[in-house]
Amino acid sequence: MNLGYVFREAFRGLGRNLTMSLALIITTAISLALVGTGILISQVTSDTKELYLDRVEVMIELDEEISANDKDCSSPACLEVRDSLDGDDGVESVTFRSREQSYDRFVELFGQTDPILVQETSPDALPATLHVRLEDPTDVAPIDAVRDLPQVELVVDQAEGVRTTADNLDAFRNGTFVVAAVQAIAAIFLIGNMVQLAAYHRREEMSIMRMVGASRWFTEAPFVLEAALSVLIGGVLATLGVWLGKTQLVDPMMNDLYASQLVSKLPDSAVWTTMPLVSLVGIMLAGIVAQATLRMYVRK
Repeated sequence: MNLGYVFREAFRGLGRNLTMSLALIITTAISLALVGTGILISQVTSDTKELYLDRVEVMIELDEEISANDKDCSSPACLEVRDSLDGDDGVESVTFRSREQSYDRFVELFGQTDPILVQETSPDALPATLHVRLEDPTDVAPIDAVRDLPQVELVVDQAEGVRTTADNLDAFRNGTFVVAAVQAIAAIFLIGNMVQLAAYHRREEMSIMRMVGASRWFTEAPFVLEAALSVLIGGVLATLGVWLGKTQLVDPMMNDLYASQLVSKLPDSAVWTTMPLVSLVGIMLAGIVAQATLRMYVRK
C-alpha cells in the first residue's frame, strides 16, 4: 500500500471538508473531555472515600446522667456501653470523651472558623460521648448491640456523610457521562456524513482506481484515516483542555480543601494517563464508524 498517498489524501480531505472537519473535531473534543472528566471524577470519589473512611468514627452520645456526673466512664451505665463495644471483634477502639473534653474539642474545631457559634454554646450543652473506630467503617453492625440502650441518646455514623458525598459525586459523574454519550452520538453522525460527502466527491476517482486493480481497502483507507485524524486532533484538544481546567481552575479553587484533606487531590499524571487512553478508544471507534459507513455507502 502506498502510505504516502493515503496520508496525503486524508489531509486533503480534512481541508476539502474544512467546516465539517472542524465541527467533528470540536464535538469529539467535548465528548472525549467529558468522558475523561467522568473517569477522573470516579477516581477522585474513590480516593476521597478511602481518605474519609480511614478516619471516620461512630459517635455515641450518652444521656444527661452520664454527661453531668461521669468524668472517666466509670459509672455502670457508661461501662455497660463501653464493655459491649470492646467485646465485639468488629470494633477497633473505643474512646470516651467527657462533657468537658467534648467542649474543648468543639472550641478547637470551631474557635477560628466560627467564634460566634462558640460564644453562644455553653460548656454544658455538649454530651459525653464514646468515639468508636470500626474495623470496617462501612459495617455498623457492632453498634446495633448498644443502639437501643436507655443511656444512649444518639448514634452518629460519620461514614453516612461520606457515603452521601460520594453519591453526590457519583451523580455528577453519571450526568457527565450522559452528556458525553449525547456528544458521542453527534460525533458518530458527523463522521458518517463527512465520509459520505468525501466519498461522493471522489466517487469517479475511486471507480477508476478499482478498475485498474486497486484494492477496496486502499481506496477506502484515506477516508478512514481522515476520520481518525479528526478524532486524534479532538483528543489532543480534549487532553489539553482537561489538563488546563484541572491545573488552572479546579486545583486553585480546591486548594484549601486539599490542604485540610477534605477532598483527595488528583495528581496531574492521572490526566496524562486517562486522556490518551480515552482518545485512543475514540480513534478506534472513528475508524470503525468510517469503515462501516463506506461499506454501506460504497457497494462495490
